[in-house]
Amino acid sequence: MDIISNRTKDIAHLALDGLYERQKAIGSNTANVLTPNYQRKEVSFESNLRNVIERENEKENIKIENSNLYKQNPTQLLKSQDPARLAFLNSNTKDGFSVDIEVDTSDPLGLDNNNVNIEEEMMGEAKTAMQYQTVASLLSKSYTQLEQVIKGQN
Repeated sequence: MDIISNRTKDIAHLALDGLYERQKAIGSNTANVLTPNYQRKEVSFESNLRNVIERENEKENIKIENSNLYKQNPTQLLKSQDPARLAFLNSNTKDGFSVDIEVDTSDPLGLDNNNVNIEEEMMGEAKTAMQYQTVASLLSKSYTQLEQVIKGQN
């Protein structure tokens, strides 16, 4: 995997966006733990992120295939390109990505019709914070490596 590719950075940024929205939802849930009739919020984005990664993998495979075909017969490749395939190759990584925020309609935990479990929220916050820190750290390292390459450092 190329640590300094645009693809890696784009996907990391999408993951950070999703994790940030999850942190906000957990914060809202925690702040409203005693609010009557409050329904907790859940954030999901992982399946959308996986779809983006799969599309990017497909793009990479098409590029490799085109490269091999170009080596064999450059003029034929240029004449035979499918416009839909070219459009797919030029599509934006962020297309089709969304962070979904949904209201949890599970049964209330107490008489106030509130369904927030503070222990689960705190565990979710810790997990999300660790995930965010990990992705941010990897992204920071990739920028540091890029900076070192530009400066000609080892």
